[in-house]
Amino acid sequence: MLALVSGLAGAQEKPEVVNLKGRDYTVSRTLPGEILGKYLYEGKGEPIVEIRADGTGVFQPHDVPAIPIRIWIDVDEKGTPRREVGSELRYRYTLLVQYGESSNGNYPSGSYGLLDVTMLKDEGIAMVLGERIRRL
Repeated sequence: MLALVSGLAGAQEKPEVVNLKGRDYTVSRTLPGEILGKYLYEGKGEPIVEIRADGTGVFQPHDVPAIPIRIWIDVDEKGTPRREVGSELRYRYTLLVQYGESSNGNYPSGSYGLLDVTMLKDEGIAMVLGERIRRL
């Protein structure tokens, strides 16, 4: 189940509280620039994930057309994105996504899920799902 609490305030968004599968997440549509762009399967092509500055994008499962998504990032109460840090050069962000119109039964329209974006700055890449890669 998903419950959204709070709204937007002008150009600068206040964090929203989202309950997804029994856990509360504080999220924002303001995404860090370093995660924006198109992530290619093994760095070469489809399937892709695309993250745009306006909080939209696409998610493409294997062997099916891309699905439009709405994107939020996990943030603290002040709106600062949370990072799971392994080192200064390796860390991960958590995204909450809402799947748009799709005929794919695994990702029903309007349903929500989580995606991680892993920054591997020492390797010069960012990664989604361990296989969709974008060069930094």
